Amino acid sequence: MRAPRTAAALIGATTLLALGAPAASAKSVEPAWVSPAEASPGQSVTVSVTCETSSVKTITANSQAFSTGSATLTVGPDGKYSGKALLASEKEFDSKALGNLGSNLGNLVKGGKASGWGIDGKCPNGDTFSGAVEVKLAGGQAPDQGGKLPTGPVHTGVGGSVAPEAGRLAAGGALVAAGVGGFWLLRRRPAA
Repeated sequence: MRAPRTAAALIGATTLLALGAPAASAKSVEPAWVSPAEASPGQSVTVSVTCETSSVKTITANSQAFSTGSATLTVGPDGKYSGKALLASEKEFDSKALGNLGSNLGNLVKGGKASGWGIDGKCPNGDTFSGAVEVKLAGGQAPDQGGKLPTGPVHTGVGGSVAPEAGRLAAGGALVAAGVGGFWLLRRRPAA
């Protein structure tokens, strides 16, 4: 009796096809080079990245270290994307550091004179790129916070990252139901 087995296989295959099971993604992370790698506030830096060959002429690099928050990179004859970005002023870095205490204050206080700021973006084929620029801040001190560092527990909240998505919940429920139904059909077949 092949009917129950065939029915179970058809139910499972139909469910997977109907839900459009996502294919595994093999996207990679490309390095972004910054020159000079260590710069002062207000200084211009060059960001370069190598992406797969594409007809797209420009891409965007994003960083809080940039005065405008992003820089346009243009493809050159060598196939690399590059562009200039103006770093934020010292005053802007002070306010950005205060706004990002969790990620940047440690760098400002630790040692020193430089603070690392991330740069990221996407290549035309969907691969991501990332890099960093070290920004030399005057005095190497954390911005003035009244002589006190933050204390106490971190209050994070949920931030919307745990909101249920009806489509994904329905897809998961359908997959579970198809699996249980297939198992039930196979278990009900007569013993041969």
